[in-house]
Amino acid sequence: MTNLDEIRQQLDLLTDKELIAIFREHDVEQWRPEVFDIVAAILNGRGVSLDADSEEEEDLSEIAGLDLVTVADYFNYLDAETDRLALEAKGLKSWIFNEDPPSMDSFHPGIRLQVRAEDFTAAMTILQSELVPSSDLPSEIAEPPCPKCGSREVAEGAEIMESNGSPPRQTWLYHCASCGHKWSEL
Repeated sequence: MTNLDEIRQQLDLLTDKELIAIFREHDVEQWRPEVFDIVAAILNGRGVSLDADSEEEEDLSEIAGLDLVTVADYFNYLDAETDRLALEAKGLKSWIFNEDPPSMDSFHPGIRLQVRAEDFTAAMTILQSELVPSSDLPSEIAEPPCPKCGSREVAEGAEIMESNGSPPRQTWLYHCASCGHKWSEL
């Protein structure tokens, strides 16, 4: 496989918005010159127009000139989207960016959740506060109802579990805000 084939495979993993940003910014210090032709070919293959009045351009213009800061990094999009929805529920606009396509040898999170710089403190307060109850999330990403009382006021969180003679370990548990019941899906 040639180096350009590898580059194309990595670029293929990016969203249309990310590819359009690469194409529009045309940063030759960050990208090799042939990358822009590859990006254009990928977008063309996906049926995405690079016209100045395209919908993707409007989406990018929404954040143009904003002072954005990262409030959290993620390994998967679902976690980032869950936190984005939590911020949106509290009235804070946020954006998800996938800077680095995932690779088998990369162990750093490549997905970033960003907010306006002036919203940073409020966003961190929201993200570090109590977990968003399942009932506030869309059904496709909501937690299961409590097996004890049936409530949808459920959130998942990590807890440190200690057992006799074993080192402490982190365990993911569901917690019902209505009755206080904790359980694991395992």
